[in-house]
Amino acid sequence: MKIVYILKSFAIKAGTERVISDKMNFLAEQGYEVTLVTYEQGYHPKAYNLNPSINYFDLNTRFFEIGKYGFFKRMKMYWQLRHQFRIRLQHFLDELQPDVIISTTYSMNLLDIILSIKTNARKIIESHVACYTEKKSYGYRNKPVLHYIVNIYDNWMFKKVAKAELLVVLTTGDASDWQKYTSCVRVIPNPLTVYPQNVLRHDGSGHRIICVGRLQEQKGFDMLIDAFALIANKCLDWKIDIYGDGPDKQQLIEKIKNNNMDNRIVINPPTNIIYEEYQKSEFFVLSSRFEGFPLVLGEAMSCGIPCVAFNCKYGPEDIIRNNKNGLLVENGNIKELSEKILWMIEHVNERLRMGQIAREDIQKYKKEIVMQKWIDLFDARKN
Repeated sequence: MKIVYILKSFAIKAGTERVISDKMNFLAEQGYEVTLVTYEQGYHPKAYNLNPSINYFDLNTRFFEIGKYGFFKRMKMYWQLRHQFRIRLQHFLDELQPDVIISTTYSMNLLDIILSIKTNARKIIESHVACYTEKKSYGYRNKPVLHYIVNIYDNWMFKKVAKAELLVVLTTGDASDWQKYTSCVRVIPNPLTVYPQNVLRHDGSGHRIICVGRLQEQKGFDMLIDAFALIANKCLDWKIDIYGDGPDKQQLIEKIKNNNMDNRIVINPPTNIIYEEYQKSEFFVLSSRFEGFPLVLGEAMSCGIPCVAFNCKYGPEDIIRNNKNGLLVENGNIKELSEKILWMIEHVNERLRMGQIAREDIQKYKKEIVMQKWIDLFDARKN
């Protein structure tokens, strides 16, 4: 079976790219003929290693380059690039004759072309972020008039998804939102990249909290800092290690200093040994304002540590069983987040028990289990 993934680019070391690389590699190892097509990769290297059997091709339609021009020239170039994209993609698919084409909602502006390409291949779209945050109107949520106008545009754009045979989303909550635009929605969560066979056993004597994510508004590290500042004098031996990089780094460093937390909250660069860092920590905190499916929760839980997380849209409530394998917090409630962090610090035995249950529960997201759902989906037409 020939499977083609169509992505804007494969250059950023981010969650979506990592998940798709994991899926492509798994399918290639199972004997599927996998091809990755990008359309504005430029000269950037591929973000993650791919199985040698995976074919790769870039259409070289660099939409990102037109931003430097004035409005009218930008519009002219945009439509020219769309035309090039359609012709080059059609030619490529005519030669390859794939059985399945998969793209993502990150290519929303081009889905009308991708889904109208002449081919006998099945067309599947993946969504990796919450539906409502993909809407342009989300950026105008505090400006009612503009929000209303832009929402009309969003509804027009999102109806493109209905032309796909299937839309695959990560959570049941997000599936409910997408069903406003298409009835063909399937939930398949992201697989764990790694499920460690052996992990360090905790005795509860550590004093470190770990957080991982890109340093930007979505991840809510500003709220995490505020929450920890409320309880820092009640847990003087404890510290938070944040692993990540991003546009808000300096702003967060200043916030840490302003709260006199310089030695208590440390921002570390991303690391390739994050699983080792999880195992050196007592528990994980997710302070995100919104998510598609928080991979970091699964990573931490696979290492035998529980999580405290805002119950944001979407993902945490699908992964965390409140008071069983972790703690859920009302989304955006900083005071409650501080209280739940302190509870986890002070209740050692419960914390250790939750960590053990977390490691057991998260096994359902092992790669071979989740990927079987994709294989069943691919094979469905044969039946």
